[in-house]
Amino acid sequence: MNAHSVINADIEAVCARAAAQSDATEQARQLPRELARALAAAGFFDMFVPKALGGQELPPPDAMMRLEYLARHDAASAWVSMIGATAALGAAYIPAAIGADIFAAKERITCGIFAPNGRAVRGHDDEGDYYIASGRWAWASGSANADYIGLGCMALDSEDDEPSGHKIRLLMVPRDKVIFHDTWHTMGLCGTSSGDVELDKVRVPVAHSYSIATDTPWADGALYHMPYFALLAAGVAAVALGNARAALDEVVALATAKKAQGHGRALAERSGVQSSLAQAEADWRAAHALFEKAVGDSWQAAQAGEVTPALKADLRLAATHAVRSCAGVVRGVHDIAGGTSVYKDSTIQRRLRDAQTMTQHMITNPTTYEMTGRVLLGGYHPGMQL
Repeated sequence: MNAHSVINADIEAVCARAAAQSDATEQARQLPRELARALAAAGFFDMFVPKALGGQELPPPDAMMRLEYLARHDAASAWVSMIGATAALGAAYIPAAIGADIFAAKERITCGIFAPNGRAVRGHDDEGDYYIASGRWAWASGSANADYIGLGCMALDSEDDEPSGHKIRLLMVPRDKVIFHDTWHTMGLCGTSSGDVELDKVRVPVAHSYSIATDTPWADGALYHMPYFALLAAGVAAVALGNARAALDEVVALATAKKAQGHGRALAERSGVQSSLAQAEADWRAAHALFEKAVGDSWQAAQAGEVTPALKADLRLAATHAVRSCAGVVRGVHDIAGGTSVYKDSTIQRRLRDAQTMTQHMITNPTTYEMTGRVLLGGYHPGMQL
C-alpha cells in the first residue's frame, strides 16, 4: 500500500480538522464528539479490526504512517486514535457474532486499559456465563467518546481463586456501565480525556472478554501474529514521531522569520541555531529509521507466520527509543524557539508538554530497556510481555 492510499483525501481532511480544533480539544480536555466521530468515519478506529467484520485489517507499517500523520496535526487526536485502534484488536479474539456488534460499525469508538486493576468473579445462570467486575483504572484515554471500554481484570473462577498472570482478561464494557472520574488535569496530552474509570459490581458476559495470553484469535490474518504489546508500543512511538516532526517543521518556519531580541539577524542565520537544529533533525531521522525498520521486520515475520522474541524485543526497543528521543528533539526545538515558545498560543510549548507526557506511558518507559537488554543478553523467557 503506498502513502497516497494510506493518507487519502478523507484522512487529509479530518487531520486538518483536528489541527483546527486542537485549542478547543485542549481546553475541553477531550476531543469534540463530532471530531471523534469524524476520525472514526475516516478509518482511525477500525484499522486493526478483521476484514471479516468489515474492518480494515491494516498492515502495521501503514497504520503507523497514518497515526504519525495525524500526530503532526494534533497529538491528542492521534493518541486517542492509537489507543482506540489497538483496543479494537480484541475484535480478533471475541467471537465474531459478538465482536461484530462491539467493533464492526464504522463509527464505533473503543478504548482500553490492559493493566489488571479490576477483579472479575465468574458466575453462571440461565442467561449463561458472566463476570461480576469491580475496579478502578487510570489513563482511560479516549473514554469521553468511547462506546465500549476494554478493562483489564484478574478473572477468577470463585472468590477464593488465586490470581495469576494467565488469568488476566480484557472485559469489553459498554459506557453506560462505567463510572467516570474527572481526574485528567495534566501537563500534556490534555485533550485525550484520559481520566479514571470505575466498575462497581458490573455484570459482563464472559463472551465479551478475551485474553491475549491464553486465547487464540479466530481471525487468521498476519496482523494477528503481531505481538500485542509491541504493537501498542509502536503506536505510541508513531504518535511521538509525528509530534516531534511537527515541532521541527514549526521551528524552521519560526527561525526563518524571527529575529532574536537585540539582534539584527533572523534566528536561522545564527550558527548556534543551525547546529542545534541539525542535531535535532539527525536525532529524529535516526529514531524514525530504526523504528521503521523494526516495524517492517516484524511485519515481514508476521506474514511468514511468527515474530521471534528477538524481533519483538527489537520493536519494543525501537519504540521506546523513538518516544524518548522525540522528547529530547522537542526540548531542543523549544530551546531554539526561545521566549516565543513559552506562551500558550505557541504550538511548540504544547508539543513539548505532549512529548514529555508520552514518555510516562508504561509501554515505553525506561524499564523497557531492562527487558529488551535482558533479551539481548540471552535472558528471554516466555512470560515476558514483549
